[in-house]
Amino acid sequence: MIDIHTHIIPCVDDGSPSLEESIKMIKHEIDIGVDTIICTPHHIYGRYMKSVEEIKEQFELLKGEVEKEKLPIKLLLGQEICYSHREDQITMLKEGKLLTLGDSNKILLEFSFTREPEDTLEVIYNFSINGYKVIIAHVERYEWMTYDKVLSLRNEGALIQINSNSYLGLTTWKEKRFTRKLIKNGHVDYVASDTHSFRPSTLDKAYSKINKQELFMMDITK
Repeated sequence: MIDIHTHIIPCVDDGSPSLEESIKMIKHEIDIGVDTIICTPHHIYGRYMKSVEEIKEQFELLKGEVEKEKLPIKLLLGQEICYSHREDQITMLKEGKLLTLGDSNKILLEFSFTREPEDTLEVIYNFSINGYKVIIAHVERYEWMTYDKVLSLRNEGALIQINSNSYLGLTTWKEKRFTRKLIKNGHVDYVASDTHSFRPSTLDKAYSKINKQELFMMDITK
């Protein structure tokens, strides 16, 4: 299994407070069958704004500890980018000030949970014409999102990611119902854990229920 959305790098966002906690989280991922983790710390304007250099420094420390303990896991680097009109995020990506997933052309893009951007489809289009493929993070968590809007986003070229906890009903009934409808109708491209130190990965449990291996094994670099 490949987990494309995690907050495992220590001391860069709200995901892990220490290297020791990060290693504990990685060991849990290994125990449930994950063999590749994409580390995606938050980038949220005005809140989580660690530089790429700071993130890479902590990432290399984590990789060093993983190698020291000989843990059977592959770590890749990315970011969960919260869209903001206050930043030129396309230019930031081109200048290396924001990160794609595993050096691919794919970006993990988050939106405001409560306020729908006026130009959501245009946002996807603008990233696309600049060579980036948008994966929308945890689409079920946005209060403004509807089934028809997901279809419109997919028609614009976006890929859809849901959280395993939502599918399993560990969050809200609304999120469970929404994710199951999306999967039933073939509108989910990735299931991921969105794991934090306070939110253990449940990919294995979701996998056993969905029983569709392609949702977990898609190569992010293609």
